[in-house]
Amino acid sequence: MNRIKILPKHLADKIAAGEVVERPASVVKELLENALDARSANIEVAIEDAGRSLIKVIDDGEGMNADDLNMATLRHATSKIEKNSDLMNITTLGFRGEALSSICAVSFMKIFSRTQSQDSAHSIALEAGVIKSVNESARGVGTTVEVKNLFFNTPARLKFLKSKAAETAHIIRNMNEIALAHPRVALKLLSDKEEVINCDAHEKLLQRIEILFGTELAKVLVPISFDIAPLKVRGFISKPGYGKANRKWQYIFVNKRPVSDKIIMHATAQGYHTCLMERQFPCVFIFIETPPELVDVNVHPSKREVRFREAVVIHDVLVKLIKDALTDKNNLPEIDKTPGVIKQYSFKENFSQGAEGRMVCENNTAGTKEFFPSSSAEFEGFSPRAEQAPARSFIYKKYLQIDNTYIAAQDKNGMIIIDAHAAHERVLFDALREQFKNKKVEKQKLLFPVTVHFSKDEFLLVLENKSVFDALGFEIEDFGDQTMALYAYPSILGKVDIAGEFKNIIADMLELDIEININIEKSITPVLSTIACHCAIRANQALSQEQIDSLVSNLWRTSSPYTCPHGRPTIISLTRDELQKRFKRK
Repeated sequence: MNRIKILPKHLADKIAAGEVVERPASVVKELLENALDARSANIEVAIEDAGRSLIKVIDDGEGMNADDLNMATLRHATSKIEKNSDLMNITTLGFRGEALSSICAVSFMKIFSRTQSQDSAHSIALEAGVIKSVNESARGVGTTVEVKNLFFNTPARLKFLKSKAAETAHIIRNMNEIALAHPRVALKLLSDKEEVINCDAHEKLLQRIEILFGTELAKVLVPISFDIAPLKVRGFISKPGYGKANRKWQYIFVNKRPVSDKIIMHATAQGYHTCLMERQFPCVFIFIETPPELVDVNVHPSKREVRFREAVVIHDVLVKLIKDALTDKNNLPEIDKTPGVIKQYSFKENFSQGAEGRMVCENNTAGTKEFFPSSSAEFEGFSPRAEQAPARSFIYKKYLQIDNTYIAAQDKNGMIIIDAHAAHERVLFDALREQFKNKKVEKQKLLFPVTVHFSKDEFLLVLENKSVFDALGFEIEDFGDQTMALYAYPSILGKVDIAGEFKNIIADMLELDIEININIEKSITPVLSTIACHCAIRANQALSQEQIDSLVSNLWRTSSPYTCPHGRPTIISLTRDELQKRFKRK
């Protein structure tokens, strides 16, 4: 009996309709899911030109007989559900019967397949969804799908595809997701005949994480586990203080299906509250298992979105799991608990007058200086004008740094508060843009080159755009093994951890899907913005009066001093009227 049947109309109408093929990565995802549903133990994917020219998926699954092969490319043809009630009990990755029909409609497709009971394989060739030939063929048990010239008959879709590096990055992301959810399946990815991913079958998830993302990340992960019916949660999350510049390193699965869920993302952020700096994101690999009837996967054609019947419960469980794991004393960062010893000082014997007329107390332990008024009487004689300040009192300063993050100053209308990071970001952006525009980017040569190791998709982005980065002032060379050697960087960026910041810049560009074109202003602007953002001063960074003065002076000379390159405000003001109202003087 044939397993594949055309769904009755009343059932097909209940299934979320829509386009499932958005880009080459969508094709890879759908074909991988079919291979997994066919119980494959080994899957190999080969792509050319980031999947535009060729996508080939080879598996050793159950295969299809000749009759099933003829039916497989018809819309709503599936072996995975038959009746209404099946929609509430979906245990397979695919189920709509739309993938193959949607793919073959916009490509040249060939499928070769053989079951265990067949003596030989059969093949079918299609062009834009039209069957051109059906033949006997030769291959072992399993299925091979070849997709060539994707979107050849829909040029509008080709127009909206990103760069080769960006599209390949999406494919790698999909392969990583499959590899994480199915560690017992061996996976291989070849891009233009070069091996990108090669994962043997593993019993343990952590082994698969280490192979895909490296030992450095695996070492900072801590396990989470919850198992009270009907909910099971397991996985790994990064330790407190370890974060990334974007959410690229967050992998969430529901019943082995990769999802992007706002509830889970919110729970993750809440669980990490106060454990990470602002604009840092944790690395998480979270697997949620729940009975299929308690989660609806038929929400969107891409199957990325799900709907939980008990969303609040899942949210609260995740928050508690993450907080418990992060506050476990074994996972906390090591802190030097040696107590500091500070001598008791008397004003006469142990205080000296500092250069600015302030009383200086030397800290014997740390070698730092603490500043105090010499007496309470000096507060009474305090004057806001430096020339009127009595000796040994606090001297009026042009700027006041608040929380080592904001800069406050008086202006003619009242007072202003400047976000130091946003201001510096604008200064760096304008300076770098001007130098780039005039082809006069000043470079800071490194005495010794530094090496930067990238993930596969990051490395491809850097390699593909090497000439662009050179024009921006970054001298880089391929060092092998997904590593770049950095010899120089734009001097305008000042003294920064250039290796770390360059890696963060590339990670952000991938996350934001920035497409680089050195000749187009719209394209290069987000690249310059990303560089400026990562190399600007950070919050909680103390600045001297001279540094603040220079920063503010340079900010005033920029093209748009009131916003950073991303449109965030650099300055807020409080007028005298507002201050008077706050203090009930009006």
